[in-house]
Amino acid sequence: MAYVYLCQSSPDEAALRLKASLLAFLDHLGVGSVKFHETITKAWIRAVRHFMELSSHSESSAEFIALNPRLLDSDIMLKHYSASLLFSPVARSEFVEPDIAPIPEHN
Repeated sequence: MAYVYLCQSSPDEAALRLKASLLAFLDHLGVGSVKFHETITKAWIRAVRHFMELSSHSESSAEFIALNPRLLDSDIMLKHYSASLLFSPVARSEFVEPDIAPIPEHN
């Protein structure tokens, strides 16, 4: 979803749209916002945007992922955040900057 939203809007707008979609999905599942993670959501927007800048134009999200398989690494955020920070209550409720390595930003 991050890729689709970034194709259609700015990183800030994409982050808002992704948050709204995830919250609606969590509500549909009956778990509400308790499972939502602000830092992971915004960090994924940054990461996907970074890979969009590095790779050639993709015709679909599937092609984009094929060109950027590192995005399938479930530990990719732990290259930027310590586990103690990323999984902290503060990081869940508000965006925190990485403490290991920055995620490049592109506007």
